[in-house]
Amino acid sequence: MKNWIILIILVVLGLCAWYLFSTQREAVEEAPAPPPVAIEQPVPEPAVEAEEAEPDIAPPTVAEEPVVQQPVLPPLAESDPVAVETLSGLAGSEPVRQYVVSEDVIPRLVATVDALSGKQVPASIKAVEGPGGVFQATAHEDPASVIRNEAGDPIPQYVVDPVNYRRYTPYVEMLEASDSAAIVASYRDHRSLFEEAFRQLGYPEGDFDQRLRAVIDELLATPDVSGPLRLIKPEAYYLYADEELESLTAGQKILLRMGPDNAARVKAKLAEIRDAL
Repeated sequence: MKNWIILIILVVLGLCAWYLFSTQREAVEEAPAPPPVAIEQPVPEPAVEAEEAEPDIAPPTVAEEPVVQQPVLPPLAESDPVAVETLSGLAGSEPVRQYVVSEDVIPRLVATVDALSGKQVPASIKAVEGPGGVFQATAHEDPASVIRNEAGDPIPQYVVDPVNYRRYTPYVEMLEASDSAAIVASYRDHRSLFEEAFRQLGYPEGDFDQRLRAVIDELLATPDVSGPLRLIKPEAYYLYADEELESLTAGQKILLRMGPDNAARVKAKLAEIRDAL
């Protein structure tokens, strides 16, 4: 469960690169109109007022499209230093040093995005270290209903201790401190690295962009749950007592376990990113 926290960071911090470009349009000067021309009159005819000749009108000048230089991308296998440096610029060097891995950053982020729709995110692909401390649950001594195993014995029930929610606060704050528009703009400039990592997962056609949007939509669809979260522990791991909650994806479950307030803040940030995409 500790390793699921990577979903919080990957969407925001994993989709960035190291250049943002500003475009400048060249100034366009209009051609000056020629001075008026006087028409001479013969003598001794009465003088008439000179008429102005129609000035030459310069054709409209269209500004040339600005040329935006694309960044020179390193090979995917050599992209770790730049990825770490970029994340440090967005979220701060200390949080990145403390939480983010330093090897295979982009491939791990892409693999995690792909795994979020499943039931778990393998520890071997984690890109961000999980929260410190131990997950805490309180025994539910008087549950509303008894849940039994296949042998007919009652399964112990628990409720999530709200103290766990604070373990996720540093990640949420790091998420909120990042600029959604800048992240998406940078991601688009350097999308080829993410597409290459996505193809290496076994998707020869690529299209990581589509996969990313689908995962964000799933996270935004996570149900809002009020009241204590009920758990069962039939073996070594906690499961949700509510079968509908237990059937959610790995990404949706971590949003529930980080608490309703943190989940709402994360959803708001993901909605910003989804709009920018």
